[in-house]
Amino acid sequence: MAAHDDDTIVQQTVEIGAPVPRVWQALVAADVRAGWWSYLDLDPVVGGKVTETWEGPDGSNQTTGVITDLVDGRLLAMDWADDGWPESTHVEFVLRPTQVGTVVELRETGLDRLPGGAEIAAEHRAGWQMHLNNLRALVERS
Repeated sequence: MAAHDDDTIVQQTVEIGAPVPRVWQALVAADVRAGWWSYLDLDPVVGGKVTETWEGPDGSNQTTGVITDLVDGRLLAMDWADDGWPESTHVEFVLRPTQVGTVVELRETGLDRLPGGAEIAAEHRAGWQMHLNNLRALVERS
C-alpha cells in the first residue's frame, strides 16, 4: 500500500485479487459493504447522501456528505465532513483492472482547510488503511 503526497493529502493504493465488478459491489452495495464498513450508509447515485456513524474517544460521532461523482465500476467520489468541521473534504475511490484483479486508489483532499489538518490527515491515513485492508480481506475471501 502506497502512502501520501504531502502532510494534508491522504493517498493510498491497494491491489485486490478480485475482478473490478466484485470490488465495485463491495463499495456500493449495502449488504456487501456491511462486511467491511458496517457503519457507513450511502446512496450510490450522484447527489446521494453519505453517513458514517462511528465511536471515538469522545463518544458517538457522525460524518455526513453527498456523492459528487459516480462512474459505474470506476469512480465513487464524495464530499463529507465530521460534525463540527468548518469545511468538507473530498474523497475519491478509483478502481482500475490489473492482471491480478483490481487496484483501488483512494485520495482525500481538503484537509488543509481544517484546523489541525496535518494531524487529521495522519489519523485518516491510518483509518483509510484499515478500511482498504478490510475491503481487500472481504473481497478476496468471497
